[in-house]
Amino acid sequence: MANIKVYALSTCPYCKKAKALLKDLGADFEAVDVDLLPKDEQNAILETVKQLADKCKPKVNPGFPTIVKDDHIIVGFNESKIREMVFIPHLTNL
Repeated sequence: MANIKVYALSTCPYCKKAKALLKDLGADFEAVDVDLLPKDEQNAILETVKQLADKCKPKVNPGFPTIVKDDHIIVGFNESKIREMVFIPHLTNL
């Protein structure tokens, strides 16, 4: 199972940059292009993205890409934060 999840839009240039960066870094990630999902799934994921944005400190507006690894959440494309996230050890339940 991927330890990074990316909520993205298929037409968003920043989402594409985030996915390309993760791939270039060799990150284990799963990308979900929200706009390509059926409407009911889109609505559920949009609610998830909103809840994730609410957890950010400082609080941010929901947006794309939203990148999640354990308790670390990045909303928007931020290359340095994405690089940091990739190299944070993954938390596992042992």
